[in-house]
Amino acid sequence: MATATITLKKGTTAEWTESKRVLDDGELGLETTTSGHRIIRIGNGSTEFMSLPVAFDIEEVREIKTGMDEDAKTYYDDMVKKGTELLAEMKALATTVELEDDATQTKYRMGISNGTLYFEEITKEASE
Repeated sequence: MATATITLKKGTTAEWTESKRVLDDGELGLETTTSGHRIIRIGNGSTEFMSLPVAFDIEEVREIKTGMDEDAKTYYDDMVKKGTELLAEMKALATTVELEDDATQTKYRMGISNGTLYFEEITKEASE
């Protein structure tokens, strides 16, 4: 398997600003900001590095991912809490209703058990 090494041009924001360097088309440059962000810009062969659009801000992506992870956990925790509350409400409202088919005299029971709606025929053993 063939391997290749890619070397990025690197510098601080101040170094890039002072150098006014133009990267070749497709050449990658890494800027390190005073706040610690590492920013990648891609050269086009004619524009100074600092005037190129940001292609990738490593720390910003990390912050977004962390926020998404936290939001997903909060969303999940909220859904579990709401589901638990709803289940408790359903259990509190649980009633059992017995019905009888006029034509066959078959008896049925309908209700909620552990959050599940059920409908069953009442057998003689169950009614005794």
